[in-house]
Amino acid sequence: MSEDNKAKNSEEIIFNSLQNPWKVFVIEAFLFSLTLGLGIAAAFRLTQILELQKIPLPQLPPEKFIIYFLLTTLFILFISYFLKFSKGKGIIFKALFILAVFLGGSLFLNVWIPDIFALALMAALVLWWVKSPSVLIQDFCVILAMAGVGSALGITLQPLIIIPLLVIFSVYDFIAVYKTKHMIRMAKEMIESRAILALVIPPNLKDFQGNLGEIRPGGKFLILGGGDVVFPLLFCASLIPSGITSSLIVALFSLLGLSVSFYLFSSQKIRQPIPALPPIALFSIIGFLITQLI
Repeated sequence: MSEDNKAKNSEEIIFNSLQNPWKVFVIEAFLFSLTLGLGIAAAFRLTQILELQKIPLPQLPPEKFIIYFLLTTLFILFISYFLKFSKGKGIIFKALFILAVFLGGSLFLNVWIPDIFALALMAALVLWWVKSPSVLIQDFCVILAMAGVGSALGITLQPLIIIPLLVIFSVYDFIAVYKTKHMIRMAKEMIESRAILALVIPPNLKDFQGNLGEIRPGGKFLILGGGDVVFPLLFCASLIPSGITSSLIVALFSLLGLSVSFYLFSSQKIRQPIPALPPIALFSIIGFLITQLI
């Protein structure tokens, strides 16, 4: 295929993927809301368990959270830039994906079922992902993982600490997408390795059956980064000790932020990746401020 034909084909794919933008948004909003809903439920359940066992909520210093995040990012960047063998990269990215999904998903399931069953179920799901890597099982695994990590980590952070963290990582997201562009590079590497720590948004419900090998940068599938979902979930989970109503209000406003992000993305004349976290973070903070006035 000639370069002109390739470019034309790519343009047609992008056009088709947003031919019905609100259909795409409904799927994206559903997956986003499902993750936040499961995470909030798990955080509520966790706080109940800790209260019954009379265990005080552990507190994670924000500087440790930032250090862990930066170390993880630097490690992925190191793999992307310095590991030249694509096969080796693929193995490492898949190993990281499996580890993150297995631990996060087990953490979520363990809130509801005994350890042995949680581990067995996540092992079965991971094996399913390895043998038949469809968009459906990909999103299902990632949703469980994010709900588990977001809920457990969120209740260890104070809401007033998360606000500056949201601002910091929103600025980081902007720089990583528009300036250094390393976020785009990492996303492409993960897509090529078929180990995507993000939600994959299909253009239609039937495309949930699609294979991860069909996903291409700029193709018909949209990608919503894991951080764009986990950070608002952390905020929601941190509010659970104060009451689930405040948590749900912040979740609703983060969904409004997602809609703004999607509108900005779909309104581009030449569609390019955009940082989704800033509007989500902004509306989440607005939602929190409203809860303080109620």
